[in-house]
Amino acid sequence: MTFVKFTFHPFSIFCLGLVVFSASLLGIFSRPVGMLASIWPANAVLLGLMLRNPSLASPAGWLSAATGYVMADLVTGSGLWLAIGLNAANLIGVGLGYTLFMQLREEDRRLRRPLSVLYMFAVATAAGVCASVVGASASVHFFGEPAWTAYLSWLTTDLVNYTIVVPVFQTMPSLVRRSRRKAFSKRGRALLANPLPLILLVLSCGAALIVGGPGAIAFPVPALIWCALSYGLFATTTLTMIVSLLTQMAVASDALRLGVSGVAEATLTSTRLGITLLALGPLTVASVDSARRSLIARLSHAVDYDFLTQCLARGAFMARANSVIAQLEKSNEPAYAMMIDIDHFKGINDTHGHAVGDRVLQVVARTIRANLRAGDLFGRLGGEEFAIVLVRQSPQDARAVAERVLHAVRSVTVDLEHGERLDVTASIGIATSMPPEMELAHLLSEADAALYGAKAAGRDRVVGPISAAEKRTPREEIARI
Repeated sequence: MTFVKFTFHPFSIFCLGLVVFSASLLGIFSRPVGMLASIWPANAVLLGLMLRNPSLASPAGWLSAATGYVMADLVTGSGLWLAIGLNAANLIGVGLGYTLFMQLREEDRRLRRPLSVLYMFAVATAAGVCASVVGASASVHFFGEPAWTAYLSWLTTDLVNYTIVVPVFQTMPSLVRRSRRKAFSKRGRALLANPLPLILLVLSCGAALIVGGPGAIAFPVPALIWCALSYGLFATTTLTMIVSLLTQMAVASDALRLGVSGVAEATLTSTRLGITLLALGPLTVASVDSARRSLIARLSHAVDYDFLTQCLARGAFMARANSVIAQLEKSNEPAYAMMIDIDHFKGINDTHGHAVGDRVLQVVARTIRANLRAGDLFGRLGGEEFAIVLVRQSPQDARAVAERVLHAVRSVTVDLEHGERLDVTASIGIATSMPPEMELAHLLSEADAALYGAKAAGRDRVVGPISAAEKRTPREEIARI
C-alpha cells in the first residue's frame, strides 16, 4: 500500500466540498420517483478526485466532503438527522472504495491492464454493498421503505455511478505535464479525424429513444465499442459516462419508453443494473486495447532504442536519418552529421572494468542528448561511437552545436571507488551535404573521416569538414596516437 503524506491546502479542500455539494444537488434534483435520487454522482466524483489526488483524502478533506453532503440536503429541505444518516452511508462507501483502490497497483488504478476494469468493478461492488446496508437502514427508518427495495435501490445507484464515473477520473490525462497536454491534444485530433464512431453513437442513442423497449438501453453498445477501438481509454470512459447518465435520466423521465406502465422504482433499479453491466463491455475493450498499445510501444522502444544508453539503436537511427535527409533534399536544405567517439574508451574498460565503461556510455549519451534539439537525431552506432544528424541548421549553428556538445562531454566525471573520479572527453567530426547529392552513407563517411582527423590532431576537439588529403590518414596510425 502507498502511504501518502498529507498536505493541507485550504483552497483545494474548500473546492472539494463545493464539488461534492454541487454533485449532491444534481442528484437531489433528479428525484422523479421515490425518496432516492435516480442518479447520484457525488460519491463517484468524490472517490475519483481522491484517487487522482490522494492528498485530498486527509481529515480536512473528509470533513469538507461531509459538509458538502449535509449542506446539500439541508438547503433542499431535509432534516439534520436525515442528512446525517444518509450521508454517513455515502462517506462509508467512498472510504471503503478509496481504501480498496489504494491496494491495487498503479496500472490497475489507471485501467492500464486487461483485468483492471474487473478489479474496478469488484471495488465498486464492495463499496456499494457496504454503503447500501447503512443507507437502506436510514431509508427504512426515515421513509418507511421496504428494506429489500431500499437496499437494491441504493446498491444499484452506487454501483452504476461508481462504474461509469470513477473510470473518467482514473484515465483522465494530467494537464500539468507538457507531454500529457500533447497526448490530450492528440486524442482530440484523433476524434476529429475519425468522427464516424461518434456519429454512430449519436444515431444509436436517437434510435433508442425512437424505438424504445427494454432492449433500447443496449443500442449504443456497438458504437461505444467502436469508440473504444478508435479513440483511446479516456475518450471511451467519458463517452460511456455521458451515454449512461443520459440513459438513466431518459428512463427516469419516461423519455425512453421501456414498455412498462409508468416509471416504478423497480424499473429504475433494473435499468441501473443493466446499464452497469453493459458499460463494462466498452470499458474493458478500451482497457485491453490500451494495454495492447502500451505493450506494442514498449516492444517498439526495445527494438528502436539502445538498451544501455536509451538513444536510437543503429538500425532505427539509419532508417530515420534516411527519411530526414530525403525530406531535406526535397526542400533544398543542407544536412549536417556528426560522428562522436569517446576518447581512450578501450583504456577505460581495460583499467576500470566494463561496469565503469557502461556508466561512461550512459552519462555521455545523456549529456549529448541534453544539448540537442527535439528534432535532431541521435543514435549509438556501436561501442563508444555515436552519430547525430542535425536538421534545419546553418553551418555556423552546426559548428556551435558540436562545440557545445564537446564542452558538455568534457565536463563529465564518473565516480569511481575510493573517492576517485574519472574525467571523460570526446572527439567529434562534422560533415555536410548539399542537394542534389545527399546520401546518408556518404554523409556519415565524411563525418567519420573528420572524426579521425580530430583524433589525429590530439583528440578532445571538433574537426570538419576536412580536406581530401586529411581523409587518407590511416585509422591504424590514428589509433596509436
